[in-house]
Amino acid sequence: MPMTPPAVAACRLSSFSDDLALATGALLSAVWPRPDRGPVERAEQLKRLGRQYDGPDSTAPIAYVVRQDDRVVAHALTFLREIEADGRTWPVMALAMVASDPACRGRGYGAAVVEAALGRVVAGAFPASLFQTSFAVEPFYERLGAVRAANRIINSKSEEPDRCPFWDDVVLRYPADADWPEGVIDLRGKGY
Repeated sequence: MPMTPPAVAACRLSSFSDDLALATGALLSAVWPRPDRGPVERAEQLKRLGRQYDGPDSTAPIAYVVRQDDRVVAHALTFLREIEADGRTWPVMALAMVASDPACRGRGYGAAVVEAALGRVVAGAFPASLFQTSFAVEPFYERLGAVRAANRIINSKSEEPDRCPFWDDVVLRYPADADWPEGVIDLRGKGY
């Protein structure tokens, strides 16, 4: 029997409710446990990103979530990131904090939130997306139309500017046929 696609809610971080932020923080903390970032800290991180944004509505930070009752079981975050490459500024959609509840994996929830998030690129809000992942998860994103970004990536605002600011193994871009710079990409800030 085919599975019914999950309902994905797109939530602007500027209007993220405390309950939704905390439920999302609980998922993120369960997937990436850290002693200094529990559900409350992760919820505040999301809300702060929403409060700090002052750009156009079309590129405002949005969280995509799948909920089951009062729990968030899948999440993807998108926000504007301006990179520097080939002597100009390139706006890209950052895709970050993609997570699904381990107890719910295999049900299409992760794919649903990522496809909804990448829909911002398809709709023209962003010309492309840039994000990181692991070798193990790379095929998941490739099935959705992402390809490796072959560029060397730096952060000119770091004490170690030539060190890649992303910590995962693979940097991907979406879509494969997007206009894309050839040279070094300056992320001009921390990885996400």
